[in-house]
Amino acid sequence: MHTPDAPASAPRKPPIRKAAEAFMAATLALMVIAVFSNVVLRYAFGTGLVIYEELSRLLFIWLVCMGTVVTAYDRRHLSFDLLVDRVGPRTRAAMGALAALISAIVLGMVVKGAWDQVIAGLHSYSPVIGYPLAIAAGATLFMAAAMEILLFKQVVLDRRRDRT
Repeated sequence: MHTPDAPASAPRKPPIRKAAEAFMAATLALMVIAVFSNVVLRYAFGTGLVIYEELSRLLFIWLVCMGTVVTAYDRRHLSFDLLVDRVGPRTRAAMGALAALISAIVLGMVVKGAWDQVIAGLHSYSPVIGYPLAIAAGATLFMAAAMEILLFKQVVLDRRRDRT
């Protein structure tokens, strides 16, 4: 049953969005299993598995970065619009352009820093599991690069489409 103001069906999610949601769900499920089993082991036997702590940390990094990209895709990040709501359309457009420019610069700096960390992490390994630390740094690189692409899409492609 749907209300008269609600759409009859929700818009279809792109396959990449479904894949991101499945990745986040699997990551969260693995984290819950790892942390819960470690809690039970510590409570019941007075010991835990260190591998679960490191695995949970890695999964959490990827979960946060993937969630950030999905939130950017949905345009649901927190925004401070107290000032923007009180100015005219031309000033609002100028402020939007300035915000997009600053965002692009900051994301570019994050991409550069994350890339440097990936390169540095290729020959550094985690102490317990032994995975290359580049895998953890890759989450930040993925997040910043994806958000930079989404910003370009929103600023250039969506505005071009809105004009026509």
